[in-house]
Amino acid sequence: MKDLEVIFDCELYSVQHCKEKIITAYSYLGIIKRNFIYLDEDAFVTLYKSLVRSHLEYANSVWNPHRLGLIKDIEKVQMRATKLVTSIKNLTYRDRLKRLKLPTLKYRRRPIRGVVIEVGL
Repeated sequence: MKDLEVIFDCELYSVQHCKEKIITAYSYLGIIKRNFIYLDEDAFVTLYKSLVRSHLEYANSVWNPHRLGLIKDIEKVQMRATKLVTSIKNLTYRDRLKRLKLPTLKYRRRPIRGVVIEVGL
């Protein structure tokens, strides 16, 4: 079943939706990688937030994954994305996030924080 572009199975699980969002996010990462040879940190953050993260967070209060495997798969998208910035490619994932001033996707999906983002406070 598909409602407001969120896919659920007969038991109201959203595993298929998560997998499709991950595939979509990787395809947008590919577009960024092919079209921008050298990305500075500011340009990357702008492209990433508008093209990739927006797909990973659309209606996430409805389909928020609870399975550890799906949570890791979603976070891997951001791990790979941050490696596109060549100046920080060799840093650890946590250090790349600090340099780019990005939180983890798991942190952004926290229930209270998610409600504040959706309401626009």
